Amino acid sequence: MGFGSRLITLLYYLSYPIILLLGWVLTTLAFVAAPLLHLLHYLLHGCSLPFRFLAKFETLYIFFGVACLTGVLTGTFLHYSSGFVITVLKLDKAPAQPGRTLASYRAEKPKKQAAKAKMTMPLIEATPRVEGALKEEYSDWLRQEKGQGKKGLLSTTILEEDDSSEAGF
Repeated sequence: MGFGSRLITLLYYLSYPIILLLGWVLTTLAFVAAPLLHLLHYLLHGCSLPFRFLAKFETLYIFFGVACLTGVLTGTFLHYSSGFVITVLKLDKAPAQPGRTLASYRAEKPKKQAAKAKMTMPLIEATPRVEGALKEEYSDWLRQEKGQGKKGLLSTTILEEDDSSEAGF
């Protein structure tokens, strides 16, 4: 046995009481802190729930991320390539068209209003003539003003005819 092995053995026996004492202290601390450790474990478990839920969608994140990246790159490429083609073919020079000015709008407005007034003539409300051939009940209906009364299908009377062919059944 050499000098190195005797030195290691001596150091082992000298540090053994310190290691034993530290083991007892750490065991006692772990026993006292056990409720806190359990509480901390459950809190960390609860805080990690959203991340574990989102981890289930990892495949979708990758798919949509690649799709967005592909769309951005394709759009950028098309933007610059179409701009290059427009420049090469000299299509970017549009003829200048004068816009409508405020003065021309104000000049046209009275003309449009006059034309609109000519198109809409006031309606003359005249009561229809009731001929002698019409019954009295129909003449009341003809004299009635247009804005009054019921409107729609509920206000109309549906007259039914008698079928003589149904009399035999």
